[in-house]
Amino acid sequence: MDTQNSLIYVTGNALKFRVAEQALRGSGIVLEQASLQTPEIQSEQVEEIARWSAVWASQQLGQPVVVMDAGFYIQALNGFPGPFIKFVNQWFSAKDYLNLMQGKPDRRVSIRDCLAYCQHGQQPISFCQLHYGHLATEAGCSDGSPIDQLFIPDGFSLPISEISPQEMLTYWSSAAVWQKLKAHLENKVG
Repeated sequence: MDTQNSLIYVTGNALKFRVAEQALRGSGIVLEQASLQTPEIQSEQVEEIARWSAVWASQQLGQPVVVMDAGFYIQALNGFPGPFIKFVNQWFSAKDYLNLMQGKPDRRVSIRDCLAYCQHGQQPISFCQLHYGHLATEAGCSDGSPIDQLFIPDGFSLPISEISPQEMLTYWSSAAVWQKLKAHLENKVG
């Protein structure tokens, strides 16, 4: 395989990998998946976490990698849980989030996605984007993380857990971070 056109996406999440495949389709980039548990530094900056993880993963694998990190910022909770969403979802249920929101009319949420690309031995490059939505007043019935059962992206009327996987695949793969990465990689090769 031509390593100049190959890229490893470090994620254990099958949907996230499918999103990346769809977003990079037609670019000539061969995408591989590696389910590597990257140590996660504690930072309030999603970009810093993603960049650090990309450097670490590229050192471990000796190849170009891409890592995605995200933070969920609930306006009424002063931005909680932010980049700590992964950990908070291990402790909180959807009902716990709803209890925190009792009496709070502002249900706006922003998601900050940060995609970090790193070639082995080089500094990482990152691309970030904001997505907006709000919290539902009751949890969705389908499986998913607690925040997936509550977060309704702008343009939708249901929480992520209730939206078809194909619709979510299309939604996430059209994200600007993937298009920016694709353009960057095409310019490097071209």
